[in-house]
Amino acid sequence: MVSLGLARITALLKQTPQTWKAIHVAGTNGKGTICAYLTAMLRANQISCGRFTSPHLIHPRDCITINDSTVSESKFRHFETLVKKRNEEQHIDASEFELLAATAFEIFESEKVEFGIIEVGLGGTLDATNALKHKCVTVISKIGLDHQSFLGNTLGEIALQKGGIMRKGVPCVVDGTNPKSVLDVLQKQADEIGSQIQFTDFNSDLLVGTLRENLEPHQCQNLSCAHEAFKLALPQHASSSDILISAARNMIWPGRLQWLNIEKITNRKENVLLDGAHNPQSAEVLAGFVEKHMRSQNKPVTWVLAATQGKDVSEMFKLLLRDGDSIASVEFGPVDQMPWVKPTSSTTLLGAASQCGLVLSSQFDASTDVRSALDWASRTANGGPLVIAGSLYLHLIIVCCHGIWLGGPASGYDESEWLIAGFQKGETPTFIEHIKAGLRTLKGDESSVLMFSGGPTKNETRLSEARSYANLAAENAYFDIASEAEVSERMSCEERALDSYYNVLFSLTQFWLQHKVWPRKITIVSHAFKRERLVDCHCGAIGFPLDRVDFVGVDPPGMTDGTNEAAMKGIVEAIAQWKEDPHGKGELLAGKRRKRNPWGISQELYPSKDDQVSSGVRCISVGEGESCLVEGVPQPWAQDT
Repeated sequence: MVSLGLARITALLKQTPQTWKAIHVAGTNGKGTICAYLTAMLRANQISCGRFTSPHLIHPRDCITINDSTVSESKFRHFETLVKKRNEEQHIDASEFELLAATAFEIFESEKVEFGIIEVGLGGTLDATNALKHKCVTVISKIGLDHQSFLGNTLGEIALQKGGIMRKGVPCVVDGTNPKSVLDVLQKQADEIGSQIQFTDFNSDLLVGTLRENLEPHQCQNLSCAHEAFKLALPQHASSSDILISAARNMIWPGRLQWLNIEKITNRKENVLLDGAHNPQSAEVLAGFVEKHMRSQNKPVTWVLAATQGKDVSEMFKLLLRDGDSIASVEFGPVDQMPWVKPTSSTTLLGAASQCGLVLSSQFDASTDVRSALDWASRTANGGPLVIAGSLYLHLIIVCCHGIWLGGPASGYDESEWLIAGFQKGETPTFIEHIKAGLRTLKGDESSVLMFSGGPTKNETRLSEARSYANLAAENAYFDIASEAEVSERMSCEERALDSYYNVLFSLTQFWLQHKVWPRKITIVSHAFKRERLVDCHCGAIGFPLDRVDFVGVDPPGMTDGTNEAAMKGIVEAIAQWKEDPHGKGELLAGKRRKRNPWGISQELYPSKDDQVSSGVRCISVGEGESCLVEGVPQPWAQDT
């Protein structure tokens, strides 16, 4: 439920100083891009900054960045807990968005950033972000009809709500391409408040002029707004044109006119276009891009479309679709911490498309099955233009394996059926819980794939840990969590990893071999006490963005109550070893791997040099049958967002 007003957020932030300067950005379209451009400009000039934008792509942490890096899970959880505790103790009854905004402001304060770049959530006047204490510039991007039930039914009424972020004595930058009726309303509002307003003209902007050949019209407008706001906030850096040009050129904003490769998902070799168009204005931008770049020689376009309930999908479809196009409709899953965001039913989407007065070539109702939508669209497009409107990223679930189930009548529930080390006695029920946790995560996300990870570590059998876990899951009919049909094409085994570091790294490289794209998100399932080792140490070492990592931990007996003192000591020692040798190349950790490799399983990252080159992973050979990552260079999974 959306509940606007400033009383609750003000109470939440009563003890939060907000010592940083704020650049506050409102509007209907382009807000997030303007915030991204501003972040790039500030960072290029070595100025510390935080950014708060919404909604998130994958996890609520996505909304909050410090110096253009998403806040760590541990820091996010710490301040989220602090804010939620305050909310409960003071009976504030804040909304999810208000709690998230307050968490962001607390993190900015703790990081002592110089600037906070804040995107309005909804409207402006009564939005939670309007509780900012020290605005130095406000920005209003392109305004269109959206959220009319909250903001008004005309552009003028909506402009008044957006203009509510203005402050006396604080300059306001407004996208000058807005209709005159909107500009007039905002000018009058600025005069009444005492804010000096500046309407942008991207045709006269030096930055835009330099980069214009590589920008779409809407990107010119957004860059011009960001540039003007930057110059007003930091006039002493306004002349650093070369630095700003480089920053703007290299800015990346995921989910906006983004090219993706889905060859190993659907066998389609050609890239597809992904864009988060969510209202008629953003659909118009997407339609213009598609007309210019994808409809050459009048080729029809195949679409995979999803939409939030309450959106004007009919108007969007009139802008996007043409005679001869094909469409697959699909519903997105639950949005974490945004329970009010619901998908429009796939049936409703197809109905709206059919009523556009167009002759569509074919239609497909994928319901909630994202993968089937992509499969159908790839076959239908047959190499032609394919566009996905919505955030449909693949998600890799890694279950770290710790033992080998040999089979038996007890289906894994008798420990005598397992090959385990002596210190693992009593832990096999926990291994089964890990399998269940992986299956539950798979069941909850149609765009996910599940990978059991672990090599053949015992002299007694060539059977790998991973394959034994997959066998156990099948033997138990997937514990009634998922059907065989749901699992069959979405579950695989990584059968070479000999320690927790390679559970992560080999699973990533195998995912690429199978799908020819890097996962947008990974979820790791293991013992809870291994969270720091797996997430902070291993994911940190290989450079996988921690804001795109979730962790599901289930501990064995003796760990949850702290009675296993020897194990607790071992945890501390293991973390210390991995911190000293992050990639496990030293004799201590590499030696442990060799002892766990009785069958001489190759530890090369890829089966061939061609695969390694094609993937873009930077690695080197360190011995016969072994390779490791080149340290200090970015890896492709950190960039493929």
